[in-house]
Amino acid sequence: MRPHEGAIHGRVLLVEEEEAVMEFERDVLAGAGATVITARNSQDVKIRLQSEAFEAVIMAGKMPGDWSAKEFYTWLKENCPAMTDHVLFTFSNGVEQGDGRAYLQENNIPYLVKPFEVAELISQARQLLRKSQAAAAGSD
Repeated sequence: MRPHEGAIHGRVLLVEEEEAVMEFERDVLAGAGATVITARNSQDVKIRLQSEAFEAVIMAGKMPGDWSAKEFYTWLKENCPAMTDHVLFTFSNGVEQGDGRAYLQENNIPYLVKPFEVAELISQARQLLRKSQAAAAGSD
């Protein structure tokens, strides 16, 4: 049996504080073939990224009472620099993001605005995972 052409492979850390949104995104990514590990806050993300291997991080760009996209990306550059090209942020439409989206645009960091199409999420995840696999192949 041939693997599904559109399947995505790799470990994805999915960070979202809204349970329903997390479940939906996890189901979409897992259904497309990814291994999805979930986290709900910055402390959990820090622990997981420093103790486990991931090929991509998909994270809500603004988590109330927690860090912003800019704060997370700054932490990532300092603590897990190899992951900086393997991050996708998601934002709720209509929510004021302050300088978050501007920062991402200035630094060419990918993001999606909710509600997004399932195909967009899978496509973005596939791009992140391909970059990660290409980087791993280049380091062998």
